[in-house]
Amino acid sequence: MSQSDTYTRWAVLASGEGGGRMASTLFSRTENPGIDDRVLVMNTNRADIANTIDRIEQNTIDIQDIRADHTLEFGPLDGVGNYFPGGEQCAAVDETRITEAITTGGVDEADAFLYMTTLGGGTGNGSVPYIIDSLKNNPPTNAMRDVTHVALAAWPYDFEGGQRHFNAVSGLSRLLRWYDGSQNAEMVLLISNSHVSNDEELGEDDESRHETVNRNAIEAVDMMISAGRETYSVVDVRDLIAWPRRLDEYHFTAGTAMEQPSIFELELLFDKAADNLFIPMDPATAKVVYAIVRVPQHAIDSGEYSEAGLERRLQQWLASNGMDNVVHQMPTLTPHQSRRDSIDVLLLFGGFDLDPLLDVSWSKFERMMNEATDSGLSSEVDSLEGETFPPRRFRQIKQNLEDYLSDNSG
Repeated sequence: MSQSDTYTRWAVLASGEGGGRMASTLFSRTENPGIDDRVLVMNTNRADIANTIDRIEQNTIDIQDIRADHTLEFGPLDGVGNYFPGGEQCAAVDETRITEAITTGGVDEADAFLYMTTLGGGTGNGSVPYIIDSLKNNPPTNAMRDVTHVALAAWPYDFEGGQRHFNAVSGLSRLLRWYDGSQNAEMVLLISNSHVSNDEELGEDDESRHETVNRNAIEAVDMMISAGRETYSVVDVRDLIAWPRRLDEYHFTAGTAMEQPSIFELELLFDKAADNLFIPMDPATAKVVYAIVRVPQHAIDSGEYSEAGLERRLQQWLASNGMDNVVHQMPTLTPHQSRRDSIDVLLLFGGFDLDPLLDVSWSKFERMMNEATDSGLSSEVDSLEGETFPPRRFRQIKQNLEDYLSDNSG
């Protein structure tokens, strides 16, 4: 892997309206070390791209000429009507233009690509798994052969209709395994809109829901990226994917405890992070746990916190919480860049039982899956390939996910 200095260089590829919202939250910050200007915002809908650009340009000071150099409208249609095969087919039609946007905009200089998308929609959910598979199997440059592909994927609200949950389950399957059954993304980081935004407390304000979900997601991303940038023992992105690759289980979620008083014991902060999970899941079913702890620089210099001490306390916390399924854990200590006297904790859980997340969605998915395999869910997008999205692909999507879940349970 090519490295600049000692840190992993990340690029952000945001596709669809939801992915654009995530990207605008990320770049509303004053700085994003490790990402810099390696970003591409994509959509099949011109208006959605304009909205994303407006959000970014109002807040960011890092990215210049966003409209010209960091956006791409792809596909021959103005939106795909919440139909994920349409997003996939639009990406296939414009695969060459997408590749050119990546290689000419500096995105290809990254060591890791972070894809941002919501799984309930059509454009991002349809295009991102296709783009990952395309870049892995046909990398446009030699350097991109070693790129790590990480997807940040948002699950739809529980109350949303069957189409969006059908899209979500299909998107998860295609991010984990492509149609031929091969691994697709190296890491799929999941966040549930309903679980994070707490529907009952937020009422019906869609904007506040989105802001809550995106803020939590970006805080986790920042902590994850900092683990490969500012730590004393540098954590390469490949360290994060090595064990999941061995286990053939690469779905993850996060729990955070941000800006906590420094007087708190680490075990309490681990508890807080585990109580603030991004999806419904049981941490005791996880097979991989990463703990990234960010503390004031003076606390490291004084010896109050050390890598060895963090590792010991993480092991104690895992043991005291009955997490016997964990086969690999990795603690990482990183300093604050600011002077604030507080502690941030990110726990990343991998290889856990996905049933609690799929509980609401699976029945909706199966109902629409039966329709899809009978009729192919025809749409105006089908004319792009001259035929209906093949029913066999829908069957393969379901089979691949069922196989993945079966392997995971074993």
